[in-house]
Amino acid sequence: MEFQNNITDFVSGKIGGITIIAEASGEIVYADDFYTKKYGNAVTGMVAEEVYLWLGDCPDLSAADGAVEWESIDIDTKKYYRINSGKFEKEGMVYQIHQMTDVTEYMDLNRDITKYMSFFKKLSAFQTAVLEKLSSTYYELLPMLADYFVTSKVYCLIQREGNVDIITYNKIGSVYSNDRIELNGDVAEVFQKKQNEDVGFSDLAASVQEVLALTGSTEESVFRLLCGGAVSGQKYAVYLSMWPNTNQEAMKEKTLLSVIQLYLENGIMREKLIYESEHDRLTGLYNKGKYLSMVEQEYADMDSIAIFNFDVNNLKVMNDNYGHEAGDKLLIKAANSIRKVTSNKVHGYRMGGDEFLMIACNVSENEAKNLKDRWEKELERLNTLEDDIHCVIAAGVVYGKKDYDLAMLMKEADKLMYEDKKKKKKPGEEIR
Repeated sequence: MEFQNNITDFVSGKIGGITIIAEASGEIVYADDFYTKKYGNAVTGMVAEEVYLWLGDCPDLSAADGAVEWESIDIDTKKYYRINSGKFEKEGMVYQIHQMTDVTEYMDLNRDITKYMSFFKKLSAFQTAVLEKLSSTYYELLPMLADYFVTSKVYCLIQREGNVDIITYNKIGSVYSNDRIELNGDVAEVFQKKQNEDVGFSDLAASVQEVLALTGSTEESVFRLLCGGAVSGQKYAVYLSMWPNTNQEAMKEKTLLSVIQLYLENGIMREKLIYESEHDRLTGLYNKGKYLSMVEQEYADMDSIAIFNFDVNNLKVMNDNYGHEAGDKLLIKAANSIRKVTSNKVHGYRMGGDEFLMIACNVSENEAKNLKDRWEKELERLNTLEDDIHCVIAAGVVYGKKDYDLAMLMKEADKLMYEDKKKKKKPGEEIR
């Protein structure tokens, strides 16, 4: 008699569930009903490490060693699992196979002990890491939050007078983006949402939705306020993009949230003390004084540096024909294209008038090229807005490695920018 189907139904139904992962790509290639009920129907094709948190505790596997038995706890659902894991080859590919069995009812005491030991171990490590970076910019906190709470995107919103800056960290690609929107009554609601309550995409102001859409969010996206408050007269809020495996239990831990708020408020308060002296009032980018101090302190001796020299075309024409308000809008649009790609190691400056500068610290030559491509796409996107302000920017980009001559690189970047300006000028336009 043939019992294969009966055995499969029993092992992958009555006892637990089975999932298979392609080792080369890390993608989930098979998940039975047990896994789809637990992680969602769309789990197949996703990156296993981003969905199955327990994979991080899986012992080393070898196809020759057979199955390895181990245990894992899901803090959110308070479930205790026994897992049998192994490897096999099929058609030249190596796969991992994991059978997960829910043994919660037999492990109540062990489950609770393991839960709290695991949680406080992670909490202690997180607190230590945060406190070690307490003197750094608050940008440094965002990747730590993405890892700890298991999410792809973290948003930090800070009110600055009549504007709101939205700093986004996208774990996919480890990319930062920085946007500025005008503060109004609808936008201000982001600082008034309740913690531990889901916020839908449509619940946010239109200008906030626009920023989130640029980072990959959709109308189906859900967010949650991790923490918020006010310091030195500035409101702030941190939102997480919610995933099926986002660690919601940790989001309720008051000790953890206190550490996060201490970090943020320390950074915001420290920044505000020197913000006006270091930033251009019109655009919000760093000013020339800040650039000169960075030349003395950092830029002259790094492992590598990329210099982006920018000059906005037709500012004088805009001022003469449409007034200085239109000219200011042109400069703000130019600044916004730069702001979008700044981060903790990419700094944007308004050097004066229509001259801008961007410095990327300790990046590879390929990263510098990608940065230029991202900036060009942002400028192109901003130029699609229906505001009758078309912004053309000449750019000169140079890259240098350790022991570079900063003055020579700046001179070369200026030369390349001027050549680009000539290419982008229309016949009869003044070159300046």
